[in-house]
This record gives sequence, structure tokens and C-alpha cells, in this order.
Amino acid sequence: MSRDPARAANQFFGGRICLDFANTLDWRTSESPQELIPDYAALLAWSKARRTLAGPAIAGLKARAVGLPSAASAAMQASYALRAEISRAAEGLCRQRSVDPAPFNRWLAALPAQPRLVKHGGGFVHDLPGRALEEPLWPVLWSLTALLSSQDAARLGSCRGLGCGWFFVDESPNRSRIWCSSEICGNRERARRAYARRRSEAAP
Repeated sequence: MSRDPARAANQFFGGRICLDFANTLDWRTSESPQELIPDYAALLAWSKARRTLAGPAIAGLKARAVGLPSAASAAMQASYALRAEISRAAEGLCRQRSVDPAPFNRWLAALPAQPRLVKHGGGFVHDLPGRALEEPLWPVLWSLTALLSSQDAARLGSCRGLGCGWFFVDESPNRSRIWCSSEICGNRERARRAYARRRSEAAP
């Protein structure tokens, strides 16, 4: 992840929508985690960048959030609660522990059936109407069900960069991935270790 929150909010290294959503808490394992979706507008911006919602749905939700600030605030609290549950489950899978599906089943029970897909920016998104302020969470939950019900659940890892902890699906052939991004956290960690080694060697 980047040290720049605006840049970090547009970096998607998880490989799955639900993991990228969990990674919206930057510097997760540090003493000062950085919130990347501080308000509903930021949640919509993340959904646009991650391409989980089509433009008309985002426009509709943005207008509704302006007129219903209390409901938008409640949707954000639901976002944080869901993210915490996903992070807890992902952490357990990284440690090869069992995951309790009950919290997610409660979330899924309140969701409508998955809608059809529509083309969007060279790919596809769910055809959501942009009326319920919780809609940005629905593709996250559908992604989570696909992850937990697949062999990918056994391939979860978390970045070993100091303070990072971002989650990802390790799709390397020998399951050797240790960074969210070798170019960002990997380079930062290698530089940090090299600096510490030079200081150790220079010490009397």
C-alpha cells in the first residue's frame, strides 16, 4: 500500500473485491491505521474505482445520500461492521483456522437475489438500481461468498510489510507471495532491512 491515502484507496492488490474492501483500512497492523473510506462519498468513489457499481447506480446513490444524511451514516457504520467481519475471517483463514459463516449468512439473508450483469468499462457489473444506500456492500458480499465457497479460501495471505497486513489471494505457483505489492511494500521492506543492516554493521 501507499503512504498516500488517496493513492492507497485506488490500489487493489487483493485479487478479490471482498479482500480489496477489507484493505480499505490502510496500515492495518500498525499502531495508526489509516481509514480510506471516511464517509459515504469515499465509499462511492471506492466502488467506482473498483468497478463494482455502474455509473447510473453511483449517481443515484450519491443523490440519495445527500438527501438522507442519517441513512448514509448508518450505511457507513454497516460498511465498517462488514469490513471488520471480513478482516476477522480473512485473518483466520491466513492462520488456517475455521471461519464461522453465521455473521455473513445474516448479512446475506437481507440481500436480494443477485441481479443480471451489464457491461461496464470493458467488463461487467451487477445491474443495481442505485436506490438502497447499502448497495455498495452487496457486490462485496457476493464476492465473499464466492471466495469462501472456493479453493481460494485456502490461498489467503497477508502482506508481511511492517504495518501493512493487506490481504490477498496467493495465486503464485509455489504459494510464495509475501507482499501486497513487491514494488511498494516489498521495496520498502527491503530498503528498511538494508538500512538496519548498514546501521548494525556501522555500530561500534
